[in-house]
Amino acid sequence: MKLVLFSLIIFFLAMLVDAKPGERRIDEDENYWQYQDIRRASLNFNLKFWMMYRTLRRTDRANECVYTEVKTQKTEDNAYEFVQGYMKEDGTNVEETLLAFPYVTESAGHKKREKENAMLVKKKEDAQNGKRYQLIYSDFKCCDILRVLDEENGAACELYLHDKCVSQSVPRQCESIYKNACGKTDDFKNQVYNNSCKNTTQDTT
Repeated sequence: MKLVLFSLIIFFLAMLVDAKPGERRIDEDENYWQYQDIRRASLNFNLKFWMMYRTLRRTDRANECVYTEVKTQKTEDNAYEFVQGYMKEDGTNVEETLLAFPYVTESAGHKKREKENAMLVKKKEDAQNGKRYQLIYSDFKCCDILRVLDEENGAACELYLHDKCVSQSVPRQCESIYKNACGKTDDFKNQVYNNSCKNTTQDTT
C-alpha cells in the first residue's frame, strides 16, 4: 500500500513539474542575444506573420487566424506602424492599425545589448498604456517566439510563422525552445492558426 501511495505521489509531482511555465532565463542569456534582434525578426515590411499557437493559461481568448504585417516606419518617432488582423469567435474579421516601439531590456549582467530585443505596442502614439513584447528567439527565416510581458505574470508566449512557412511544420529548433521557454505540455500550446486562415485575408505577400 505504501509503495502504491509513493508511486502516486511521484506521478503527480512529475505532472506538476510538466505543467509549470517554461524557463525564462533564456530571455536574457547572452548566448541567445544573436537570435533576439526584434527589428530583424518581427519588424520586416510587408511580411505577414501568422500566430500558430499561444500559452493562454489564465486568459479566455477565442480569436483565431491572428496575423501581423508591418506597413511603414516613422523614423522621427522610432516607431513601426503595423496591421493586426484576426477572426473573432463569431466569424467576424477584425483588422486594426497599431504602433510598435522597439527598445532594449535591462540586462542583469554588465554587458549591454547592441540590438533592441523588445517592443512596446500601442494603439495610438500618445497612449499612456501599451503592451510589452520580448523576443525570446527567432531563426530569422520562418519562426519567431515572443513573450507577452504584461500577461500571465510575464509567462505568456506566442509563436509565429512567416507567411511562406505556414504550410510547413514548426521548425524543430523553434519548437524545442518554445517548450523550454514557455511550457513543455500541450496545455501551453493553444492553437490559433488553421488551414483556412489564409482564405480569411487578402494575400499580400
